[in-house]
Amino acid sequence: MQIKHKLLLWFAALVIALLLVLAAYVYVSTARFRAQTFTERLARKAAITQQVLALGDSAAGAMLASLPEQSEYVYAPDGKRVYSGGLNPDFYPSATWLAQARGLDSLAFTYASPGHEERKEGVALTYYRAGTAGRYVAVATAYDQQGYDQLHRLRQVLGLGILGAVAVVGALGWLFAVRALAPLTLVIGQLRTSQAGAAGFRLRPANTRDEVGQLAAAFNALLARQEALAESQNAFISHASHELRTPLTTLKGWLETSLAYDQDADSLRVGLGRAVRELDRLTALTNGLLYLARLDGPDPTLPTAPLDLVDVLLEVVSTAQRQHPGRVLNLDLSEGVQQQQHAPSLRGHASLLRTALGNLVDNAAKYSNGQPVDVCLEMDTEMAVRIRVEDRGPGIRPEEAERLFEPLTRGRDVSADVPGFGIGLTLARRIIQRHGGTLRLRPRPGGGTSAEVSLPLAGR
Repeated sequence: MQIKHKLLLWFAALVIALLLVLAAYVYVSTARFRAQTFTERLARKAAITQQVLALGDSAAGAMLASLPEQSEYVYAPDGKRVYSGGLNPDFYPSATWLAQARGLDSLAFTYASPGHEERKEGVALTYYRAGTAGRYVAVATAYDQQGYDQLHRLRQVLGLGILGAVAVVGALGWLFAVRALAPLTLVIGQLRTSQAGAAGFRLRPANTRDEVGQLAAAFNALLARQEALAESQNAFISHASHELRTPLTTLKGWLETSLAYDQDADSLRVGLGRAVRELDRLTALTNGLLYLARLDGPDPTLPTAPLDLVDVLLEVVSTAQRQHPGRVLNLDLSEGVQQQQHAPSLRGHASLLRTALGNLVDNAAKYSNGQPVDVCLEMDTEMAVRIRVEDRGPGIRPEEAERLFEPLTRGRDVSADVPGFGIGLTLARRIIQRHGGTLRLRPRPGGGTSAEVSLPLAGR
């Protein structure tokens, strides 16, 4: 069932239920008021009956007959009827009923009467007469034809009113449901068009501020993420197939050459050594591509733990020093960091964060032309730190600062003798972004490049 049909049914059911409750209240209140009013009139007639009879039985009927089909009865203490008046007397009480009436001062009752749709009503009053030991019972009965006719007309009016209200509510409910769901209908119509499967397709809601507009915005954001993921996968496949082909071809060439021409152990050792170096390059490239695939995958969440940034940087610099023996790598902790009561820490993935910072230090060491590399940790704000990795190399062109973060992209001025695949910066930025930080490349004053990393600290 469609939502607009559900809205219509719920709206109509609610309104109809309220109308039925209101109609029932009006009808029941009117019926009670009629019964109460008629009973009071009967009680007055019964009271007058016991008083008028003292004047003589012949005068009572003429003075009391004012209600439709009114009848009056008086019963002696022994149960015998001593007076009966009215056009059609039809009330014949039993001895048990009379005994019950004598036990009460007043008793209102109804009884079935032949030829009447509704029950006739009556009131019994008890009293004492001088010279008698028991109680007399004076009864007055009548049929409220006018009151019952009014109730019948009220039922008809209420029934017709409810039927009319149902028709009006149905029409208004349908209009309300259609108007309320018009924005959703517009979005569904856009999804059913032929352009819905095209690249760059986005939903255009009628109102960007209502719930449907928010749904469309969330759907558009999902489409953007899916497109980015698809583009990333396509780029990964394209770059990986291109970059993996070169070391594999080189490796195959060295092995075929060794098999064909190397006749002695020394020559074979040289060929195998070159093949091993190509395998190392291939392993490094594959690991970098796998890291990128993991970070760009559909579930990029990573397990985290508290990390001491000083310990992480010490380990990164120590590892880089072993990889680049003879290079000067300086680790500097700013005065703001040294004044902290506790060492700066954050929640992160230790291995990945070391990989990101290690790539930055490794790049600086490779491109520094033998000059010192400075790694500085300083406070950015009370809840964030900044890490600067500076080299004294040739630097980068300003227009290349963002392009270098694209996968498998290297600077135009990089010498072919410098090893690398153009994955390190891409991987570093993705990892740092996963930790809630940013990575920027800036020219270093005096020459070289400064890689600036901003990372949020763990809550204190």
